[in-house]
Amino acid sequence: MAKPGATQRKLGRNEPCHCGSGRKYKDCHLPIEQAARSEQLLLRQAQDTLLPRIIEAAQSVPEQFPAAFERFWQGKYRLEQLEELDQLEDRGAERFLTWFAFDVRGEDGHTLVERLADSERFTVDPYERRLLAQWRGVRLRAYVVDAVTRGQGVTLRDLLSGERSQVADYGASKRLAVGEVVVGHLVPVDTPPGASAPLAYLAGAAAQLTDDTAARLHEFAELHLADMRRSNPEAGWATLIAERSEVLNHFVSALPTEARDPTLLDRLISDGRIALQLTAESVAALLGRPVPGSADTAEARPPETPAEPANHDEVADSR
Repeated sequence: MAKPGATQRKLGRNEPCHCGSGRKYKDCHLPIEQAARSEQLLLRQAQDTLLPRIIEAAQSVPEQFPAAFERFWQGKYRLEQLEELDQLEDRGAERFLTWFAFDVRGEDGHTLVERLADSERFTVDPYERRLLAQWRGVRLRAYVVDAVTRGQGVTLRDLLSGERSQVADYGASKRLAVGEVVVGHLVPVDTPPGASAPLAYLAGAAAQLTDDTAARLHEFAELHLADMRRSNPEAGWATLIAERSEVLNHFVSALPTEARDPTLLDRLISDGRIALQLTAESVAALLGRPVPGSADTAEARPPETPAEPANHDEVADSR
């Protein structure tokens, strides 16, 4: 797959096809590529219409909101404030409803998106139905901006797993800068011809954090993973995201909105340890790495992945 921003000469209809068959382009790969581009467009349009339908479905079960609302906001807001949350916490209502739809498991053990994907009564067109099937495993995650191709999209790296995704989002490419953190839902949509994986898009509102937060958010997540390992020693990042993805929003909602405050980041970690009744030593032991102060501590920390060079110049919640 060509790198974002790369240019290729457009073949004329009567020129030899690029595949080397010897046939004219119009009689060989042109119809295939036109069909692929048409499908890409239809899937992108389906993404624009499907997400509002999912959010509408989420709002149809308000009796399930109280417990989920408390999990997501930790008492910072009251459920009665849901309608004004978009002003109180930049697009806070949309962020909550998106998380509710993708992450909260009901009594049947399934999320709303999973139930909609299996429901024949949820009326969607064939392209929306295809996307629903792909979105079953989407959860709230934190991503570091590794590269920006202005006017086209961004490369995001999962802060916890390290997996990279190509995000085709023109708006994000103008607002994001390398090193910043995005906390949101990435949904796979269309796969360009020749690509091995689909492009992703940001579903709904996402929180945008400054470039000094990545390491501290990783450490904050480690505290909660260590807490999970008290009862489930085999728990990993996938378990944390599957069962406690809301902790990422707890970190976001505690950050200052006006200016950077490194001391607050330190307090977030220390307060988290106190709340979970953990010490630095117990965290290290539960995560299976040397205790702080030992000679091997530096080697135990995961190395930072260097950001790729990029042209870079906001997502919904700029902090």
